[in-house]
Amino acid sequence: MASSSWLGQGMSPSTSLHDRALWPVLFCLLCGTVLRLIWPADMEWKGDEIWMWEHTQQILTGAIPMPSVGMRTSLEVPNSVVGTWIFLALARISSTPVRLVQWIQVLNVVTLWGFLGFILSQVRSPARQTWLWGLAIASVNPAAMLLARKLWLPDLIAPFCLLILIGHWFRSRFWGSALWGAAVMLCGQIHMGGFFVAFGLGVWTVWQDWSRRGERTHWLGYAIGTLLGALPLIPWAFTVIPNLETYREFVDEHESLNLFPRFYLQWLTSALGVNLSNALWSKFWTDFLAEPRLWGFPTYLMVPAHGFLAGIGLYPAYRWWRNRRPRSLQSLARSPIPTPQINFYCGALAWGAGGLFSLLRVNVHSHYLAVIFPFQYLWLAQLYRHRERLLWAIALTQLLISATFLTFIHRTGGHPFGETDFGMTYWMQQVMPKE
Repeated sequence: MASSSWLGQGMSPSTSLHDRALWPVLFCLLCGTVLRLIWPADMEWKGDEIWMWEHTQQILTGAIPMPSVGMRTSLEVPNSVVGTWIFLALARISSTPVRLVQWIQVLNVVTLWGFLGFILSQVRSPARQTWLWGLAIASVNPAAMLLARKLWLPDLIAPFCLLILIGHWFRSRFWGSALWGAAVMLCGQIHMGGFFVAFGLGVWTVWQDWSRRGERTHWLGYAIGTLLGALPLIPWAFTVIPNLETYREFVDEHESLNLFPRFYLQWLTSALGVNLSNALWSKFWTDFLAEPRLWGFPTYLMVPAHGFLAGIGLYPAYRWWRNRRPRSLQSLARSPIPTPQINFYCGALAWGAGGLFSLLRVNVHSHYLAVIFPFQYLWLAQLYRHRERLLWAIALTQLLISATFLTFIHRTGGHPFGETDFGMTYWMQQVMPKE
């Protein structure tokens, strides 16, 4: 078991039907399941998605040999082949791109319910309430929903986040620490942000061990797991190292470094669910905010919905500015219920991983936050854990935005890539006349 100091005091980890947050999270999980599975042919279908489908088909038919590296990143540096292996395994049982994306959607749905099982079995009441509310928000969050419905490497990350959490939770055991090391290393090979998570979680765990808080980590298991997880990097290194100078020149020419710590802006907007403009660009302002439409007439409900969530994010900053006390943000959480686990993980991810992102001035995009799932939502739930009605309002508002977005895409078929980042849906591109 994890450290008793982490599980808290009082009730056993067994589930009680009287847990106040159990029914909200079940409702949101059911809604989130539907949101992830509905209208699979409305997936994005452009460069990366087309490449992934065609690449797996070429490997399966023998047109090309099994590659030693995966898809190229925006910096032209190829990823490890781990993500390609996963897509290849799913492509073997998929006859069409739609069937393949359905497997990705199912994988993300199973992960959501896996998080629920973990919380109910490992986190004691009353601290469990905050975890459940965080998962409820994650289930219906627009950003999380968008990253669970397409043929893209970041859509594979959520299951690894669950494995990292399970492994780290049981890090005092050999198998747990080995799972943590292997999962975080494989996650980093799917998206580089996983290596930043490895850094943040590792530093925070070393500090906790040094200060003798909780059970000690089985570091031998972690080392073995890390080495096993790093094995796919061997062929990757033979491909990348000889071309390092070429990659460095490309980065210097095309990638601008950021003085502004974008990681924290992405953390906030992702948690609040107000970042769909990243997918819709100008159409977010000109079209989407007028949604939903009733009998063809715009209701503009998206304006107050986004305004409410923006206020949720700004209110803590206002309280801090008004009080100007170092602990003023903590005054929001007037409930005496401690959540040391969330504090630990949010510290490791926000200040460890996020601090490294900021120190290296990485241009953090919204999908980079996939590697910290679901802790940006747990952070929001903890911030307002003493206001359950407000948490209900946050979850329902994000559910409204997510459902409206999917309906908007389904009705319009998307917009040409260049007008939006989302582009035209797969279904629309199949029915459009070929030029």
